Amino acid sequence: MIEVLVAATVAVGIALGLTVFFLMTLRVGKDVDAQAAVQRQGGAIADELGRQLRLVDGSPKVEDPASPPDTPVCLPLTATPSPASTTNDPILVIPNAAGPVTCYYRDTSTPPQLRRCTRPTPSTADDCAPAANLFSGSLAPLFAPAWTVNVVTPCGALDGTCGGTPTVCSIAGESCAVIPGASIVFTVSAGTNLSETFGVAIVANRH
Repeated sequence: MIEVLVAATVAVGIALGLTVFFLMTLRVGKDVDAQAAVQRQGGAIADELGRQLRLVDGSPKVEDPASPPDTPVCLPLTATPSPASTTNDPILVIPNAAGPVTCYYRDTSTPPQLRRCTRPTPSTADDCAPAANLFSGSLAPLFAPAWTVNVVTPCGALDGTCGGTPTVCSIAGESCAVIPGASIVFTVSAGTNLSETFGVAIVANRH
């Protein structure tokens, strides 16, 4: 009888050990997949932003919902507010003199997502739509904890300062005009300890 109890105890211990090992393996596998999704999706978004900035027809702009410009281009994001159009963060405006304007922003509803929409012409009240989710198609649920965007000048890109009248750069030969270029930093996360920050900086050095 004692031998049977000992054997049963050992069998239960082995079964519990295998179960714990199996569950840990599944968890590690999911974490690896999630981290791969973060890197894949973040890299794809950075590539898209870089490609759009290289093709920009005009100078990119930034619109701040807290202090919108007198003549906004992307704001308001939609005529009928929805979770897909809610943002408190700066919006990257990529103009196109021959057609639609592209707007990139962080949807600050829950969970925060990175989105892109297109306004047919900036002077109309047409919706900026569709509000495409840049995380769509990811192998794991992703969200964006942070997003910052700033337009840059060739002078600022080299850590120079602009001043005087007319405005000149402290670095000889560099321009203080906003040339097609911007600096974007965003974070993609799949949960605790599964996040990564990506950056894109494009400046066309024209004088």
